[in-house]
Amino acid sequence: MIHTEKYTIFFLIILLLFIFTPQYTYAAGSGGTSGADFLEIGVGSRPLGMGEAFTAEVGDVNAIYYNPAGLGTLKFPVMSLMHQELIVDSRFENVSLAFPVWNGFFGFSTSVFWVPPFDKIDINGNKIGTVNFYNVSGIVAYGYSLGFMEVGGSIKYIYQQIDTLQLQSFAFDAGILKRITMYSPFDAPIRNLSLGLSIQNIGTNAKDDSLPRLIRAGLSYKMSHFFGFNVDLIENAITSSDLYDFTSGFNESFRINAGVELNYLDILFFRGGYRFNDAGKYTFGLGFNYAIKNIAFVIDASYQDAGVFGPIYSFTITFKLIPKVITIEDKLKAEVHYQRGMKYFITDDIDGAIEEFKKARDYNPYHKNVDKKIQDLEELKELKRQNELLEKEQQKIR
Repeated sequence: MIHTEKYTIFFLIILLLFIFTPQYTYAAGSGGTSGADFLEIGVGSRPLGMGEAFTAEVGDVNAIYYNPAGLGTLKFPVMSLMHQELIVDSRFENVSLAFPVWNGFFGFSTSVFWVPPFDKIDINGNKIGTVNFYNVSGIVAYGYSLGFMEVGGSIKYIYQQIDTLQLQSFAFDAGILKRITMYSPFDAPIRNLSLGLSIQNIGTNAKDDSLPRLIRAGLSYKMSHFFGFNVDLIENAITSSDLYDFTSGFNESFRINAGVELNYLDILFFRGGYRFNDAGKYTFGLGFNYAIKNIAFVIDASYQDAGVFGPIYSFTITFKLIPKVITIEDKLKAEVHYQRGMKYFITDDIDGAIEEFKKARDYNPYHKNVDKKIQDLEELKELKRQNELLEKEQQKIR
């Protein structure tokens, strides 16, 4: 454990060096402005419904965008398709997929931000042509689990066209994610807290403006199988000095995003979010999960308050390739055994709790908490056994 904590500190130091080292600053002389602002448009209806507080979330393909280290927590191949309705009839489309390679997960994502063509008018009010405006980005990412933490990185290609002006640039993201063991009042470890840190869009300028470099630090905590909440701290650091300039940096570009998710039997999901220091503050989302044969699909939708620009809607469908189909009846039976196991757990009947949790796992191997509970209780059982042996040895000495 001591060695893993040392490695964690080491990776934190490396990531912070990327953040603060001057040679990775590509700022325009004016400071505080950035190019390719479409890179800040959120990806995924689930994250959007939770206020884009997603840096520390695990097991979701949208980690490609928020923190590539999260790819290291995936279990199955996954693909998602997203459509988002923005202001003035503009559109944002995204396709993301991830699959296992070399004990980790590779991720690919492409996004298109498109504005309908509009007339080009000269100073006399005459139409002289049509203006085309669109942006495209492509991301290749990889996330890997080191056991005690996850690390990840991605490379981006960015293309922008505004009328006859064409811009190209490259950038990369880097991130880490740490799942932390805490202890409940019953002395049993609970592995449902994760912390994430990522830096986004380190790269070449978009003409005269730097890319919107974001520093994200997040927390994700699942209080129970039914409820979880996330919090993100986000700083738009155009230059390294912005990190220290509390007058302009934090007041104008520092944001706090928070989100919650309610889960009913891994079938229905209800989400809400709030973005502090943002023109559009409230977000809401819904999700529906179902499986046919060996393919599970999730349909998500989100609503965002965009202030004076009105509401923004998004829709995402996600496909997962899974080895076993779980019916609604299986999920209900699994939940019954899981709740029984929790009752045994509270009354300190470890063997009874383990037995019920294993029954729950038999019905639903994808239950988010059951594997962790079994592992935690078996560790606690072994710890108690060792303590009993130690007490017997001490009694012999006496």
